[in-house]
Amino acid sequence: MLPFCIVYIILNFAVKSDVIFFYDTAKLALDGLIVYRDFWQPYSPLFPYLNAITLAIIDSPKSIIFLMMIYELIAIYLTKALFSNKYSVFYIVLYLALPAPFIFLLFGGQEDIFLWLFIALAIWYYKKTANALHIGLILAVGILCTKILLIIPIALVLIFSKYRSKIIVGLVLVGIPSLGVMLYLVGEKILAPLQLGDLPFAPNLVSILSPFIGGVQPQSKVLNWGGLLIILAGAFYYLKNLKPYSETKLLVFAFILTNMITIIVHKNSLPNYLYTILLPVIYFFGESFKTRQWTLLILLNIIGAVHPSLWYYLGGKYYDSFNGWNFLNVVEYLLQLVYLGLCIYFVYFLSQLSSGKIKTSALDE
Repeated sequence: MLPFCIVYIILNFAVKSDVIFFYDTAKLALDGLIVYRDFWQPYSPLFPYLNAITLAIIDSPKSIIFLMMIYELIAIYLTKALFSNKYSVFYIVLYLALPAPFIFLLFGGQEDIFLWLFIALAIWYYKKTANALHIGLILAVGILCTKILLIIPIALVLIFSKYRSKIIVGLVLVGIPSLGVMLYLVGEKILAPLQLGDLPFAPNLVSILSPFIGGVQPQSKVLNWGGLLIILAGAFYYLKNLKPYSETKLLVFAFILTNMITIIVHKNSLPNYLYTILLPVIYFFGESFKTRQWTLLILLNIIGAVHPSLWYYLGGKYYDSFNGWNFLNVVEYLLQLVYLGLCIYFVYFLSQLSSGKIKTSALDE
């Protein structure tokens, strides 16, 4: 909370980035308007209403950032509570000191850590009760509160889980009534979050290939659904070799691998997704890292924190050729290449962890 006080209270920085959009939609929710029907937003239906709670107390965009910091603290607490780790304090301090979470949260107000919070909560409660029904209940609430993106790792969990029937029951108990209410309130506009798929983001494989093929139309449904199929197929390939198996390990790897592959192949991916998985990657796999992995992870963080600002400064669009580039265009494109290369390396490294070829002390217990 100290950085928040320094930046937004003492220095009185103005809030920018997506937080302004979060604030505007939260104000509409606070006024009683219905999400998707009365206003568009690409997140899950309860997201603007959760943000509206803070505005009812302090009507300022800064309160949205404060709320995101609360989410992060809860996610850190839950992550630390999942396993005993002799380096736990060091890993958490390291995570908080890295540039990506610092920039994305404090200055960007990004909500992506909210996704991991629900995965961690599902694991934590399952470990307490040994009842997989609670996994389904908690993840269903997570879908309602965060992003539709959470459905992807859940689908893979359902394929490989030994308790899929109980998880499905939990998902249905929350999902069916929620779906009925939303269809009654907004009808076909329930599909509004899918409109985010029409927007281009970078870096990813599509943005890198774009100048070679004369440009990419970001509205392409083939790219959207094709990217989704690659994510599912890639994560399926690694998860089928999961060793040793445990429900906890399945949840962790399904979440991390789907997000990591998304970063690489899907045109809607951007460095925010690194923030989504960074905490569990450091906390659970830090003991398996050597100097090379730590060095590359720090480099990945630096590029992830710097690239979005440069990309938006240059227009926030895909290149349709290599003609007319200036020095900044070259730098930005090189950052994309390095970032994608590092992500590919970490997917390979994570595949070694998931298959048991490299031991993961905490998750193998």
